Amino acid sequence: MAAPSLNEFAKQLLRLRLAEAGELQQCLGELPTALRSIDGLIDAMERRNLLTTYQANKLRKGDTTGFVLGDAKLLYRNGSGTFARVFRAVSLETGDMLGVKVLRQRWSEDPEAVAQFHREAKLLQPLRHPNLVPIFDVGIVENFHYFTMEFVVGGNLGDMMKIRGAVDPTDATHIVRDVAEGLRYSATKGLTHRDLKKTNVLLATDGKAKLVDFGLAADEALQPGGTKKRAARSLDYATLEDNTGAPPNDPRSDIYFLGSIYYELLSGESPFPGTKSREERKEFSRFRNVRPINTLRPGLPVYVVEAVDRLMDLNPLSRFQSPEQASQALSQVIERLEGSSGSDTDSTTKTEDTEPTLLFVENRPPQQELIRDFFTSRGFRVLLVGDLQRALNRLNSSPPDCLVMMGGAIGSEIVTGFKESARRTDGRPIAQIAVLSKDQSAWEKRLEASVSETARVMAQPIVLGDLKREIQSALAACPGRSA
Repeated sequence: MAAPSLNEFAKQLLRLRLAEAGELQQCLGELPTALRSIDGLIDAMERRNLLTTYQANKLRKGDTTGFVLGDAKLLYRNGSGTFARVFRAVSLETGDMLGVKVLRQRWSEDPEAVAQFHREAKLLQPLRHPNLVPIFDVGIVENFHYFTMEFVVGGNLGDMMKIRGAVDPTDATHIVRDVAEGLRYSATKGLTHRDLKKTNVLLATDGKAKLVDFGLAADEALQPGGTKKRAARSLDYATLEDNTGAPPNDPRSDIYFLGSIYYELLSGESPFPGTKSREERKEFSRFRNVRPINTLRPGLPVYVVEAVDRLMDLNPLSRFQSPEQASQALSQVIERLEGSSGSDTDSTTKTEDTEPTLLFVENRPPQQELIRDFFTSRGFRVLLVGDLQRALNRLNSSPPDCLVMMGGAIGSEIVTGFKESARRTDGRPIAQIAVLSKDQSAWEKRLEASVSETARVMAQPIVLGDLKREIQSALAACPGRSA
């Protein structure tokens, strides 16, 4: 096809709604004879800010498609993903800024990809909440599948962190509580996110966080006939869920990755080693070897550390059980942070006057609540983890005063765990207690070689008062501690 003449090209710009007639005539009138060409006109319009760089580059390539989708005139490309691109656009009707998500052309001939894209849009279009990015229009123009949404000026958390690094605990908690509120509202509509990460959280100029991109939620939102087919998942979700016994579409997986965002906001570092290798991302050790948050940011208030730990507990039963629970807990953290003095005495940094820190390996929620209530009311600081390996890792990086392993929760691992903890703490002022269940009482003999004044074994039945006395006795025997 022959290239259009300059006049034909100018008329095409009008049809594309890329310029007004008066503006176009002014640019044409100012062009010297030597520059009266299509490229010369494009250059002139770009200099006068009548075309954006994105628009001008498309036109120079001879591409005149996809400039206006419905009411939205595309201005700049903001980001790209595997399946779609996101653009900044302007409403031709109101002049307001819009975000536009457009399915990439290589997927536009794939019926499954097209169906998933439209499911996401239709699923989210009715939702309205301050912490969700609203979707407005959904459509198809010239084989461009798109939907429009609110344009959030501030950008995503990933971009923000590249500039700011670690965030103040109060600001970080507000952001994560906002996301939890978005998840809470979504849960009332039967939706989980399935791909929660910092680039899917947008931060408005007023500091409010808004959740975006429920594409994987839409992929399996509701199977025909209400089937329980496992939902589409990001690779990180799949690795976590396949190794923790999580059921299909488990909302507690979103809670775990909410915790990972909190962790990164507070520390400035991802909890997981960076890699682009799919095989490495399938390794569950990435999750088991997460460094305790207070080793990266010492001095965090203990209740902030506890919130991170509970959000990111590897046992789904030990996490907050719903976004609503997580949001309520984070709201309480905010109240304490905003009500604390400049020198917060409730810090994880130990001093001689702080109460002993007990780290329990216990993954059963009822027992966790009993332990937490009993020991905190008696002057102890209580930390709970559901995974033995994470507890052992803490002995090197952020040791408690006493490690308590509950055999009824961790099963046969208590034997190797107790021996390993005794080895790691040899000569250090750390007590450890193994509490065997009734069924495990015969294992006491297997642990005898590791027993000492500071490393002790108890067997059920016992009451919490018995455990408290044993802990106090073991602590008193630790070098450098008084009875």
